[in-house]
Amino acid sequence: MRHSSIVGISALLTLSSSAALALVLHEEWSGMVMGKDGSAIHGSATMKAGKEANTTDVMLKLSGDAAAGARPWHVHSGSCAKAGGVFGGGKSYTAVAIDAKGAGESKATLPVALPDTGMYYINIHESATMMAKIVACGDLKKAK
Repeated sequence: MRHSSIVGISALLTLSSSAALALVLHEEWSGMVMGKDGSAIHGSATMKAGKEANTTDVMLKLSGDAAAGARPWHVHSGSCAKAGGVFGGGKSYTAVAIDAKGAGESKATLPVALPDTGMYYINIHESATMMAKIVACGDLKKAK
């Protein structure tokens, strides 16, 4: 009887752990990116658990930009209204290459686990030489 109880409890724990992992893998943060100071840039961003343990994948899609440019970008803690530090390290992000139609996409895999609480936002910089100027921003919200 004791052996079957241990096996039953072990199976239940395995199922509970699998269900919890599945929930974490499906959690997602998302938001809309909007231009600042007259910029027509707009787009969307998502942040979800990466395929590898303790990683986070971020996807950014932009349009409405000037053709053939490149826009550095980062996820930060905080909000567009209250800035915070870069999330996951600045070297993880590849600039968005803007095509002839003014659109572009970029993806970053961050070496940190997907957060389950907090406030996060994405900002888009003018250029690699003008990082202090933010041309677009979007707050990320956790899907419920």
